[in-house]
Amino acid sequence: MTNNEVEALRVAEFERCSAIKTQDLEKLENLMHPSLIHVHTRGNQDTRESYLSYLSKVIEILDVRRGDLQISIYGECAVMTGRQYNTARLRGQEPIVEIEAQVMQVWAYEAGRWRQVAFQATATGALPPPIQSDRASK
Repeated sequence: MTNNEVEALRVAEFERCSAIKTQDLEKLENLMHPSLIHVHTRGNQDTRESYLSYLSKVIEILDVRRGDLQISIYGECAVMTGRQYNTARLRGQEPIVEIEAQVMQVWAYEAGRWRQVAFQATATGALPPPIQSDRASK
């Protein structure tokens, strides 16, 4: 594991968080593997497509912050763990909620770039309120 590889992963994660905050869904899509599995703090699971739909239609993430990241690289895969702090609300609604979670991500190196293949968040503070939505989520 080289410092350059670890730095490339930190940059990819910074870009992922930035794309979520700015609603740059095209950039976010490019950072996620087509077979992404994203598990939220309440245990619901999304694919890449359903997660992008969730971000564009259901929730507005106003801020994403990361704590210290631990990164381990295993050949063409990497595991990233650390705290994540989100400020979010349902689109156009109040209240704004703060969500603190311990996150584990798996990244794969393909075609010269790192892409996220798995995301699992476990709430470390209060669980966010359930979201009542008719969006398709597994």
